[in-house]
Amino acid sequence: MELYEASLSNVLRIVLWLILISFIIRLVARLALPIVIKKAEQRMRENQSGQTRSQQPPRKEGEVTVEKNADRSGNTPRDGDYVDYVEIRE
Repeated sequence: MELYEASLSNVLRIVLWLILISFIIRLVARLALPIVIKKAEQRMRENQSGQTRSQQPPRKEGEVTVEKNADRSGNTPRDGDYVDYVEIRE
């Protein structure tokens, strides 16, 4: 087993290698990340457009509809109990 002596030239060589490696990583990330983000954004838009077309029919401008959740059955309790309000005058 060999032991290496820590000299100033070896320390500088290691520091230079670390700087070079970090520069290369930053360069690759700067070039590759915009491409990856554009692809992911394109996939999300395709998924979203496919879902909206199949679920909702086209509507006229200004038309308003109210949709209720179908998963509530008549027997389930609601968010709270209804309390009748009675005003008491003194």
